Amino acid sequence: MVQRGVVSVAGGVPTIAAHDWVLAMVSAVGTERRVLVVGDDTELATALRDRLDRAYVTVIEVPRGGELEAIRACRPWPWMVVGAGANVDSAVAAELGRGPTLLVWRGSPPAGLPAHAIAADRFTVVAGTVATALGAEVAGMRLAIGSGLDMPDGRHLASPCLEALVASHPRPLFAPSRLTASAARALAAHGVPLRPRPAPGGGTVLARAEQS
Repeated sequence: MVQRGVVSVAGGVPTIAAHDWVLAMVSAVGTERRVLVVGDDTELATALRDRLDRAYVTVIEVPRGGELEAIRACRPWPWMVVGAGANVDSAVAAELGRGPTLLVWRGSPPAGLPAHAIAADRFTVVAGTVATALGAEVAGMRLAIGSGLDMPDGRHLASPCLEALVASHPRPLFAPSRLTASAARALAAHGVPLRPRPAPGGGTVLARAEQS
């Protein structure tokens, strides 16, 4: 189904232009920004496609049992996983912990998911959370079309970890230290006065760089 124009979500959720939509193959390897939709809500992916701009994100509905394949097809990891349901296979949960994938769950997130998973009690909250992440701006950094970041110095930066930290801000995000160290180097190289820092309750946030 092809849809054009501007679609609004009720409840004050940000409005995002909707472009032509196509179904993406779950098994296709790609580096573009992807939202994988998993779980037992069969209408969730379709509803999200109707509200998000394909220039910025590809929404992929993942069939039950295909979660690991879909996650591993995202290089280096999925930008976001949106889910519904009470259970997640332990292998899927472990795979989601290898990189800073944003997580939004309709209902209570199942045990085993990274601690930064966001619980959303209704669809408008799910859609609003995804839209807010796509439209995030931190110290002049914005998510670029397709993937990566538009930096305040006018350059484009491919740094999936920093991209996730910007999209999650100010919420903490759990990520391996080697990835946050790479994000710190990228921030320094572009003259952005922020660095990844441990959050008081766990995880990592972007905070003002310490003056030397």
